[in-house]
Amino acid sequence: MEQYLYLIPLLPLLAFVVNIFLGRSIIRDKAAWIAAPAVFVSWLLSLAVLRQLYQTGEPISQHLFRWIPSGDFNVDVTLYADQLTATMLIVVTTVGFLVHVYSTGYMKGDPGYYRFFSYLPLFVFSMLMLVLADNYLLLFVFWEAVGLCSYLLISFWFRRRAAGNAAKKAFIVNRVGDLGFGLGIMWMFWVFGTVNFQEVFAQVPEIAVGTLTGIALLLFLGACGKSAQFPLHVWLPDAMEGPTPVSALIHAATMVTAGIYMVARSHVIFQAAPNALAVVAIIGAFTAFMAATIGMVQNDIKRVVAYSTLSQLGYMALALGVGAWIPAIFHLMTHAFFKALLFLGAGSVIHGMHEEQNIQKMGGLRKYMPITFWTFLIASLANAGIVPFAGFWSKDSIILSTWVAGNPVIGKVLTVVALITAFFSAFYMFRLVFLTFTGKPRFDVEHVHPHESPPAMTIPLILLAIPSIFIGFLDFPPEAGPFTKFLEPVFGSEGEAAPAEVASLYTVSDQPVAVAYEEGATGEGEHAAEAGGHHNISTALKIQVAVVSTIAALSGLILAWLMYVKGAISPIKMGARFPGLYSFFYDKWRWDEAYNAAFVQPCKNLAMFLWQIVDVRIIDGTVNGIAHGFGAVSQRLRHVQTGLVANYALAIALGMVVLIGVYFGLYSNLFR
Repeated sequence: MEQYLYLIPLLPLLAFVVNIFLGRSIIRDKAAWIAAPAVFVSWLLSLAVLRQLYQTGEPISQHLFRWIPSGDFNVDVTLYADQLTATMLIVVTTVGFLVHVYSTGYMKGDPGYYRFFSYLPLFVFSMLMLVLADNYLLLFVFWEAVGLCSYLLISFWFRRRAAGNAAKKAFIVNRVGDLGFGLGIMWMFWVFGTVNFQEVFAQVPEIAVGTLTGIALLLFLGACGKSAQFPLHVWLPDAMEGPTPVSALIHAATMVTAGIYMVARSHVIFQAAPNALAVVAIIGAFTAFMAATIGMVQNDIKRVVAYSTLSQLGYMALALGVGAWIPAIFHLMTHAFFKALLFLGAGSVIHGMHEEQNIQKMGGLRKYMPITFWTFLIASLANAGIVPFAGFWSKDSIILSTWVAGNPVIGKVLTVVALITAFFSAFYMFRLVFLTFTGKPRFDVEHVHPHESPPAMTIPLILLAIPSIFIGFLDFPPEAGPFTKFLEPVFGSEGEAAPAEVASLYTVSDQPVAVAYEEGATGEGEHAAEAGGHHNISTALKIQVAVVSTIAALSGLILAWLMYVKGAISPIKMGARFPGLYSFFYDKWRWDEAYNAAFVQPCKNLAMFLWQIVDVRIIDGTVNGIAHGFGAVSQRLRHVQTGLVANYALAIALGMVVLIGVYFGLYSNLFR
């Protein structure tokens, strides 16, 4: 498979080249027949990579060419695939292919059809190269390429001002994070003398903790931009201005997980920098909680799902922060499938409702759109963490990892935040389901005629519903299933605090505490036993945490049912009872207003000052003043040229008199 690894990203790239150059004049509405098969073949090749890694366990590497030869600094374009890469390849190509198929129905008749099916495979190519990179510089190049594709796809309907503004916002906010990421790579090269993953990780034990903490925090700043973590989260909800398939592919399943992947790939650095891990955990927990509170009161169907994405990304960051590397990637994978299904289901609703997105103007769509309803319900159950759907297993694993984190106080506090967020998640998801699909229609049934989407859109929904139900069982029994064993060679490498069973490493002190998930640990109270600094997590504790998280999720579901189906609790009265809190959540914690006051307006005022005062009055004023001075002098001198011969003769005569006078004066002085 080594010699064919390059074909995985190459095929989508070729589809982009063909469609962008021939799509407008020759291919036109057949562009999907170029893009979708290319991604499908990439998916088949990704399966082959997965199979080989599962059988042999040995990473696959393919050197293509030397990119930068400069003295001691050499950067090669080498593709590298280990178990973590294989997982990401499957996620990207599976969701990517289904989004391509879905888009053939959703984008049908759009004048930019060929352009859309040029940008999509370009994004898939960039994302595949990002996860296949074997060094930070190559990863950074395609990190930026993914950002470019995001800009192109968010602003796809560029004639809409909101789409253009959203694309610019996403691009600018991500540049803030990317600045930190770039500085982190520079610092890394200064310290390690290389940016190759394996060479950097091998030197980590020799580097001071303070230096590693600084590098880790800069890398995480980049992750905050791509994966929409606080404080760089504000771009993601606005990115819903792009076509719905874009939201499913980029802003749910792939691009926003790039930051999570990068931190997981850099786990050796972060694991050696416990204070950086603490920051990651706290930021992740806060992002998850904040986004969940906002999602509870939004009425745009895509924005509710967008804030759900923010919240789930926060869960992943929380898992990374407590050193639960495998649970974080497990949740990344399960989330990719059920969140893509939620976005595509939302797109199906919007399509069937003739572009209506306000859930307050829907209701009763279950009988009009049965396939969309059932698949959307499955995705909602998975997102809410209801057993036995996919989201339950991965989210429960994160909550368990947080509970047994090394620092007992912060670990317990973060666990409570995670459980409250799970309650909110179930509430806002089923608020969305009940307001959209149940009850009486809240639209004009005489003029609005909802309909089920065509097979090109519903078949991907059905296919995504299957992993949303069953993929969680890939890691059954929890923390000891096939998925955990598959990823252990990546995260249980030599030199870490514990062998392959390590699932959590977290502390806020100078001495990290490793928490081992030992296969077969049973019996009550075993989690308190220590052996070699490791805590054994008992089956009883796992069951207790699972029960508590399930109760939290079911409580949110029941509350949504009481409010929006049964009518036992009036949401209007609840909002009127707490108007300040409701408006605070509805206004998205007013982060946009705060950023506008703290950054946008001061920068705008500074720019106006530099323009109107420094540029116009000082710089331009000085240059223009000199020009005006010369102009004024020239205006006076031009009157010398009268055009009269007599005046010129007089001037010549006077000149001769002056010259003779000067001559005789000099002569008399010389011979005196």
